[in-house]
Amino acid sequence: MTAKLPDPLHTLTPEAKRIYDRITAKRGQMRGGPYASLMHHPALAEKVGDLGEYLPFGGTLPGDIREMAILITARSVNQSYEWVAHARIARTEKLPDDVIERIRTRGDLSALPPRLARPARVVQHVLADPRGRLFRPVGERGASALTGPSGPSSCRPP
Repeated sequence: MTAKLPDPLHTLTPEAKRIYDRITAKRGQMRGGPYASLMHHPALAEKVGDLGEYLPFGGTLPGDIREMAILITARSVNQSYEWVAHARIARTEKLPDDVIERIRTRGDLSALPPRLARPARVVQHVLADPRGRLFRPVGERGASALTGPSGPSSCRPP
């Protein structure tokens, strides 16, 4: 059985409320999920929020490719919260529904149009190589441009 933390949102200090307001201004109200839990440690929530914004939105990838990378990662590590949140964003970013469904069902992504198949292949290879041998040919910056949007959901033990 998993321990459940009490909801901290009703007992925030003024400084914690400022952090909460800053995060929710960008992400919307916290209805459960990781950010609500992180508000037990507001300074950490602020830093995770900054990182969570920078990784997907501070980069140069087009929105549909960024969201495809996030969905591939979420599906690969069975992150249902990330999947649900980002499937909606992926549609807003114009990632076709058939591509989202193919990722959801773990279908063959190599048959996608080259514009999507190539970055999908990079993300899949990086996920299959947690020790980072693939970073050498594309460079760390190039690899992180494709895998960075996945954020903490891509972290798993080697």
